[in-house]
Parts: sequence; C-alpha cells; structure tokens
Amino acid sequence: MASKKQTITEGALTLTLAIAIVKVVGLIYKFPLISRLAGGGWGYYQTAYNIYSAIYAVAVTGFPSAVARLVAGYAAKGCYKDVVELKKQSVFLFSIIGLIGSGGLMLLAQPLTAGFMKNPESYYAVLAVAPSIFFSCLMSAYRGYYQGLSNMVPTAVSQVVEVIFKAVFGYAAVVFLNRYLSNEYDTFGTVMGIPQTEATEVSSILSFSAAGAIFAVTVSTFAGYICMLIIYKRKGSEITNEMLENSPDPERVDVLRKQILRFGFPLALSAIALRITGLIDNATVLRRLTKVIETNLDTLYASHHGLFNLIDVEVTDLANYLYEVYGYGMPLFDLVPTITATFGTSALPHIAGAYSSGDMAGVKKSVEQTLTTTMLIAAPAGFGMAFMALPLLNLLYPSLPVGSQLAAPMLTVLGVAAVFSSLTSSVNTMLQAIGKIDVPVKLMVAGCVVKVVTNYIFIAIPELNIKAAPLGNLCCFTLTGIVGLYLLVKYSGLQINYVEALIKPIIAGVATGAVARLCYMGLEKIHPGRVIIVLSVGIAGLFYLLLTIKLNILTKETLSTIPKGEKIAGILEKIGILK
Repeated sequence: MASKKQTITEGALTLTLAIAIVKVVGLIYKFPLISRLAGGGWGYYQTAYNIYSAIYAVAVTGFPSAVARLVAGYAAKGCYKDVVELKKQSVFLFSIIGLIGSGGLMLLAQPLTAGFMKNPESYYAVLAVAPSIFFSCLMSAYRGYYQGLSNMVPTAVSQVVEVIFKAVFGYAAVVFLNRYLSNEYDTFGTVMGIPQTEATEVSSILSFSAAGAIFAVTVSTFAGYICMLIIYKRKGSEITNEMLENSPDPERVDVLRKQILRFGFPLALSAIALRITGLIDNATVLRRLTKVIETNLDTLYASHHGLFNLIDVEVTDLANYLYEVYGYGMPLFDLVPTITATFGTSALPHIAGAYSSGDMAGVKKSVEQTLTTTMLIAAPAGFGMAFMALPLLNLLYPSLPVGSQLAAPMLTVLGVAAVFSSLTSSVNTMLQAIGKIDVPVKLMVAGCVVKVVTNYIFIAIPELNIKAAPLGNLCCFTLTGIVGLYLLVKYSGLQINYVEALIKPIIAGVATGAVARLCYMGLEKIHPGRVIIVLSVGIAGLFYLLLTIKLNILTKETLSTIPKGEKIAGILEKIGILK
C-alpha cells in the first residue's frame, strides 16, 4: 500500500529533528573522545577522517539526490515500473562504487598516510574506516529512493541510528583499547603483539585506539544500512500492484543506469571541488598570516587593540593560534545551513515531480515555499549571530575570554555569510530538481575561487589579518546564492515574489538581531551573566514571531503545512496574536 506523501515542510521538519538529535549526540560523544585520545590520538583520528571524507565525497555525495530526482520525475508521470527498477539499479551501481571506494582506500592507505599526509601512525585508522564507504553507498540507494517518494522518515531514522551506534561503539572501543593495550604493554612490553619501547608505547597505543574510535564509523554505517533494509522490508516499495498495472513499460536498464550516473557524478564533483578548495583555503590563510607576522607584527598586534597583552602566545605559534580562534565560530556558522538544507532536500522530489509533469504552478509554489521557510530560519539565526557574536562566544567558551573577543568580529561576518550559505544550499537543490545539475557545480567552483582570491588579498593586509578570513565565506556564498537564484528563475521561467520570499524575512531577521543586542546591553547593566544572554535571545525570538505575523510572513496557510499547525494557529488566534 502506498503511503501518504509528506509535504515539503513536514519532510523538512522530519530531517531537522533527526539532524538536531545527531548534532546533540555528536557533541556529547565528541568531547570525552577527544580527552581520551589527547596526546596525539585525536590527530591520527582526524588524519584518517580527512582522507576518508575525500573518498566519501566521490563515492557517496550527490547520489541520493540523483536517485531522488529521478524517482520523483518518473513517479509524477505515473511510470512506477521505472521507479521500482531505479531502486534495483541504484543498489547495483552503488554497491560497485562502494566496493571500488573501500578497496581503493585500503590499497592507498599506506602511501597516503606515510607519504602524502606524513602521518604513518594513522594507517590503522584509515584501514578501519575504509569499509564504511561500501555501506554508505548501499544506504544512499535506499535513502534516495524514499526521498524521491517524498518520505523523509527512513533517512531520518537511519541518521539517528548511525549516530547512536557511532557514539556508543566509538567511546567504548577507545576505553577498552586504552586499558587492554596498556595492560599488554605493562605485562609483555608489546602493543598488539608488536614490541615497543618507552618512546613508542604511547603513540602506538593511541594509534590503535584511534583506529578503534573511527571503526565506529564503519559500525554505524553498517547499522544504518541494516536499518534501511528493515524499513524497506516492512514498508516495501510503496508502489501498489494497481499502480504497476497502470504503468507503461519501463526504460531499458542501461538507460536508467546512465541517468543515475549522469545526475550523480556532477553532484559528487561539486563536493570534491569544495573539499579541495577548502584545503587550499586553509593553506592560504596560514600562509598569508605568516607573511603578515614576519613583516608587520606590530601592526597585527595593534589591530587587536591590546588583547595580546592578556595572553602568552609565542610568535612561532601565532598563525596557528589565530587560525584556531577563527574556528571558534565555525560550528555556529555551519549549523544554520545544515538545518535549512533539509528544506531543499524535502522540496527536491516535489519540484522535480511537478517540473517533469509540466505543473509550473506547483513548481512555483514549492520554490517560493522553500525560499520562504529557508529564510525564515536562516535570517534570524544568521543576523542574531552577527549582532550577538561576543555574548554567544562567551556563552560557548567561558574559559577562553580573550579568544572569544578575538573571534567576535569574525563571527559577525560569518553570521551574515550563513544567511547566504543557506540560500545557496536551497537554490542548488532546486536547480538540480529542474535538471540543471551542472549549474551548482560551476557556481560552487566559481565561489570557491572567489573565496581563495579574497583570502589571499585581504588577509595579507596587516590591519585586517585573520579578521579578513570570513570575508572569503561571505563573498563566496553571496555570489553563489544570488547568481544561483537568478539562474533558477531564468531556467525555470518562474516569476518569484522576492518581497515575500526573501526581503521580508531578511528585514525581520535584521530587526530580531538588533532587538537581541539591545536587550542584552540593557539587561547586562542590571544583572550580567549567562542567563541574560539566553533571556535576550528568548525575547528576540518572541519579537520575531510577532513581527513575522505582522509582516504577513507567518500566516494560517503557512502554519497549516506543518504537523499540528492548525492547532498552533488556533491557539495563536485565541490569544489575539494571529488574525
């Protein structure tokens, strides 16, 4: 029996809830793991994870979206035999890609760790994580299939299962291996049967402990894949016999396979471009900072208004320290587009299905709804970060007051950049939905080039130095977001109401950020402390709710698209907020 399709908002909320759980569990798991691997083990873990993630981008990224788009397109035309065949062929193709990815990583583990990364101790960690690519690929086939049918629940459930297995198994593995290998060395003078000296004992134990920790990624992806199999066995294909009987004959198998690869690889290339440019970005920032330190150290110190008098950082470590401070705001910056990306993911099958069937009114409605919901979240979050940068950093890093002050101007810029990053993510997904799969790749490559050039020019200005690092993000995502939206309108032929979808939410977001800052400045004089930060954000949130209703952004119709939305609208009507 076919299940009822989720609306765009319902699907997005399902994925958002899953991401929230994943983020919370991930944070709870991450900090004690770092403590257990301190002294070098976390470096081995990170080296292995960075290598793995690059291969993962090639093997996995983009393919669920490719399958989702194709499934949605064929389902919209009533070609349900093609839908069922697409699932079979995606499993077949992704298993081959996964085997190549996992096998290739195992074969390249030694030259990558010892040669390219200059970190041979991470070899076992790379071997431990390699099989996860195979299971991730298989999982992607099922996730893409259900997403194409506008059912985000299987993806959300498997994500939660993954993170729980990773957290529990990863921490348990580190604790066990640390104790077991330490006892082995104390008793026999060996670690995993390999003779050790006092000089090598710690690094060897940490090397195998890191491998155990990252093997949790393999365990978690296997658990996620089994979860998807169970869901598929219980729910089936969601295509009824009646739907199949009324469906035309499917495309040839080779045609379907070519379509999956034709849509999937450009999306993978986009991810590769971002990762490579990210590495170039890292090198550029450190290199340009080093140049400033070598030639204009006094100007750099003066630009931070005496803050360096409060800390003890050697000149030789200054570039790394400043780059670390820049990273304080990155988790907040990344969080906003991570959440809003769920709206694009949820909208993809709706837009693809409507576009394939020629329902341009449906395409317009889905596009405007996706843009509005994206900006309803991104604008207050991004501009709230911009106005509340220092209070938020002090809340998150109470033991790092100087670093928080150094990072605050950068978080202000990153907050604005987060708004355009969210816009970019949603627009790219909608471009893919209408078949323009190469456009996001080109846009992101162009954006990353702009980011590198911006970093190279502005970070070398002594008065700006590390404070210019976020400008690259802002320029990159402003370009890709605005140009991407222009191209979406151009290729689809839509007439979008920009005032309702973009301008009003942005105005409301800016006003909300300003209210949060004003509340904080006023309340801080009465009773400074963490609770004032939380209270200021809460007051600003209530103000934002009232303002979005006043500006007619949040309406009965908007609320009716979310679960229990009609009841929420009824409550707001009773208390006189919503009319």
